[in-house]
Amino acid sequence: MPAYETLKLQLTRISEDTAHLIEDAEKIIERVDDGFSQWKTTCQIISEQISEETMRVAVVGAIKSGKSTFVNTLFGGDYLKRGAGVVTSIVTRVRTGSRLRAILYLKNWDEVNRDIDQASVLLPAHKRSGEAHPLDIRRETDRQILERALADLAADQLISNDTRSAGSVLLASYLNGYDRVQPVVQADYATVVFGNDRFPLHRDFVGDDAMAVYLKDVLLEIDTPGLGEGVEIADCQGSDSPNPLHLAMIQDYLMLAHLTIYVVSSRTGLRQADIRFLSMIRKMGILETIVFVVNCDLSEHESPEDLAEGLRKIEADLSLICREPRMFTFSALFLLMSQMESDLSQRDRDRFGHWRRETEMVDFVSAEQRRFQQYLEQKIRRERTSLLLKNHLERLEIVAGGIGSWIDFNRDLLARDAGGARELADRVDSQRGRLERMKLTVKNTLDGAVNQVKRDLKTAIDRFFDEHADGVVSGVVRYVRSYQVEMHRYDESLMSVGFAKTLYMVFQEFKQALDEHMAETVNPQVIRFVKAQEKNLMVYLDEIAGPYGAMIDEALAQYTNAMDEGKMPQGRESQPIRLGPELESIRKVAGLSLPPAAATMRYSAQIKTEAVMRFGFYKIVNLVKKAMKKSADKVHQEQFLALASGVKRMKRETERSVLFHLKDYKENIKFQYMLKLADAAASALNGRMLERFQHHGADLSRLVDLISEQRLDKENVSASLDRMRDASRSLQEKIGHLKADLGQLNG
Repeated sequence: MPAYETLKLQLTRISEDTAHLIEDAEKIIERVDDGFSQWKTTCQIISEQISEETMRVAVVGAIKSGKSTFVNTLFGGDYLKRGAGVVTSIVTRVRTGSRLRAILYLKNWDEVNRDIDQASVLLPAHKRSGEAHPLDIRRETDRQILERALADLAADQLISNDTRSAGSVLLASYLNGYDRVQPVVQADYATVVFGNDRFPLHRDFVGDDAMAVYLKDVLLEIDTPGLGEGVEIADCQGSDSPNPLHLAMIQDYLMLAHLTIYVVSSRTGLRQADIRFLSMIRKMGILETIVFVVNCDLSEHESPEDLAEGLRKIEADLSLICREPRMFTFSALFLLMSQMESDLSQRDRDRFGHWRRETEMVDFVSAEQRRFQQYLEQKIRRERTSLLLKNHLERLEIVAGGIGSWIDFNRDLLARDAGGARELADRVDSQRGRLERMKLTVKNTLDGAVNQVKRDLKTAIDRFFDEHADGVVSGVVRYVRSYQVEMHRYDESLMSVGFAKTLYMVFQEFKQALDEHMAETVNPQVIRFVKAQEKNLMVYLDEIAGPYGAMIDEALAQYTNAMDEGKMPQGRESQPIRLGPELESIRKVAGLSLPPAAATMRYSAQIKTEAVMRFGFYKIVNLVKKAMKKSADKVHQEQFLALASGVKRMKRETERSVLFHLKDYKENIKFQYMLKLADAAASALNGRMLERFQHHGADLSRLVDLISEQRLDKENVSASLDRMRDASRSLQEKIGHLKADLGQLNG
């Protein structure tokens, strides 16, 4: 078993043993104590978080760089689809599991129809959203409307900047995949599972746009060790995908990833698309999480010297974006073939045999692969240890220490006669007030601090999204206003298919360009801003926790000294509370997530299509009336003027829609995420502080009454407390050993 898994198991057992010790304490006082209940809740939450925590590793890179092949090597088999072209149409998450299966999470019909609604803006010959009957792909008549509208468009109208129009691709994909997917899509979310022998069927679903367009998420569980339990690998779409929505999906995952592996093909080197993508990652503020794998195509390099020259160029190009890039070079395909040599086809056997004879090259990439494997294992071990275990252990240490003090205190209580027990209980009662005031002070301070930090967050978010300031929103407005339509490109289209269809083509190109701007410029700025605000929030609360944590420790030390007249040893000083490592857990417990990056591209749903179309239509009608007395050239010129007017209205409608949508997006970030995160983080901090109070200030009247009424078997209770004391000391020794092991593992 890997060292991390061993430590994780030990930590889980310590949490369970602590909970059992608390249950034993409740049996002694013959009732459930509020403090004990909170301690048990802490142990339960820790156990659940330990089992659910996941370290995420994103694998990104350009199309055909070998990402899927690389991920396959991590699991030692051909599990993800490999091949030429745009194969990966969605982020595919891969984990180690108890059995082989692919879990496909589907969109619901509302999401599908919402996508269609946005993609069909300005599409002629159909009814639009906002009328009595919005498009619903489940209705045959609506599918026919869409099919006719797409069929009416000339082939060149489906091409935008040498690639197919994203809107037409989306609509065509939904229509083409409907019959195959219709039986499994539901009004609510549904899943499709391909297990064991049916596992390969997921490749057709994920690799086919007509099927993948219906997917919301994909999780593969592989019954091999991989990188260990609790590690998730994400095979992302090509960073140079022509679809901006693909880029937005990658951004959403990168927000959660602890490590990003960027795959570069040694055959192509660093391309313009790679530079754009890496520049975007830098804008997001996550460049420090990235490591580079140069996927060596052994067939493309004539000699080790040729490969070395290519690597020097790649490293030089990377250095322009990332200072001192961490880079490894090996062949993912060669490694995969070596892992599954017995299952290779004859053709692959011949190719593999040829590569193996290139001993110098093979020795180099094999050594690099071992170096990468060592780095990856060490990185995962350190990240999981520091992020996922250390904080849990510190919390359990507080709880275990508290129950140990409770045991010592009650052993002292039982050693007294009824009068002495009553005297001690009265002394405790007089001290309880001070601790209650301390608790109230902590709560009031946190409440005040949270109110202040929420005001600061509101101000920062409003300022960031202020359309009148020189920021992200004004930048989008400038982009829309400065966008130039090359009118001469639509000369033939305007004459052959008319105004409405030409305007749709113009809008599709415009929307594609604006979506790319949103994905490459706006989203990274938003993500960087949100990450900065999250960090500021955690730092602010940690700064509050510092002095108050010290005050709590001092108050509790005075309490213990007063209760026991200095006879009992002072407890060890508690570790300072740090919420930063718990950010992901806090979000998860509160059910919070940042609005997806793709949400910035939903502005088109707000465009008043009828206003644009009607405006252009009236222009055309008026021009046709006048054209009866004009030459063909004059008519053609007037048609261009009409199109120019339609484009002007289209841009105004888009600007209005973008402003409306970004305002809504801002409010969601503010009220549905950041302010709720502030409340959740403050609640978590208050809980951490109160954990230190739990065994102090207890109401001893129940135990004292039992002693006074001689209804307590002191001998049996003392024996139980002695056993609990031994168990408590053993527990704290285990915690000490585990802390040392964690330190060694992380060293």
